[in-house]
Amino acid sequence: MVNELERLLSNSYAQYDYKCFSSIVVMKDGKTFSGVTVKNQIFRDAIYAEQAAIARAVSAGYKYGDFEKIYIMVGTTSINDLKYINKDVIIEFMEPDAQVWLYDKNRNYRIMKVGNLLFNIY
Repeated sequence: MVNELERLLSNSYAQYDYKCFSSIVVMKDGKTFSGVTVKNQIFRDAIYAEQAAIARAVSAGYKYGDFEKIYIMVGTTSINDLKYINKDVIIEFMEPDAQVWLYDKNRNYRIMKVGNLLFNIY
């Protein structure tokens, strides 16, 4: 999964702050969906990598309860840059016990539960 996250990072677009992210959601039936960050000059119009991956799954017919885990990688060497992920969209579609795998580009990682996302601001 880490190799695919790294490959996806190269598709990310963040020309103004260079904070690139990639994400892969894994469904309970084994299907996966990926997404990358897409930003423009107006940062409020940004598409988060995890938001894009979850939206692809929802577009394919999946709903709350169908998600098993999510992998997210930040394109920097600081795992603390993961504070920029969109926790709200993850919590909206994933059960509290679902796993969240967080990586930086050096492959340092942290594993959390969705239910703990709101209480962990890096």
